[in-house]
Amino acid sequence: MKKRLKQPLVKAYLIAFAVWIVLFLIGYTKSFWNSTKGNSGEMAVPFEEIQFVALVDQKPDKAIPEGNWLVSSDSDPQIRWNCNGRYIEQIQMKMKSLWPTGAVVLYYRTVGQEEFFPTQIVYAQQQKDGSYLFDVGGKQLEEIRIDPASQGGVILQLEEIRTIPKGIRAIVPSWQQLAMLLGLPPVFLAVWQIGLKDVLSWFKLKMKKNKG
Repeated sequence: MKKRLKQPLVKAYLIAFAVWIVLFLIGYTKSFWNSTKGNSGEMAVPFEEIQFVALVDQKPDKAIPEGNWLVSSDSDPQIRWNCNGRYIEQIQMKMKSLWPTGAVVLYYRTVGQEEFFPTQIVYAQQQKDGSYLFDVGGKQLEEIRIDPASQGGVILQLEEIRTIPKGIRAIVPSWQQLAMLLGLPPVFLAVWQIGLKDVLSWFKLKMKKNKG
């Protein structure tokens, strides 16, 4: 067992695991600290705080059942909520749709940021119950913007938007994070060994030149 632990690849995985635990503890501490200040935790976003852009009321007819339906009036409908600096890890949206929506994405603005950037985007993970989950990763946000459809004429009904803390569940990596934890150590080890060999070769060559 001790011989295996001395192997470089095993050490690389142990370092990656230790880094992951440290990152989890940092995130968990930030979440706990914000929750003690009342700036984090699970909550349902009040509908009166939600702003709709390019989404207008759709009256029921023979093809549309009774309900608070909205229709996208162009190809860029938006659902906005001003978070006022709230610390957010995940956002869940429950929404019904009578037509295919296309990609459902979330943009966010951090505190002090005046506009949305295309790099600050989170794609929805559709859950078994049909809800959409956005993993923001734990940030203090000024505003979120959900694009519920990628075209005009989509009829939908927003049921709920809720902030959800990860809590202890954050220690379990997603499949993307797990792929990185399993894939990066061998890559870093290979790069390190190649770099080390180059350094040693250069050092030996330098020593020979000095002796000559």
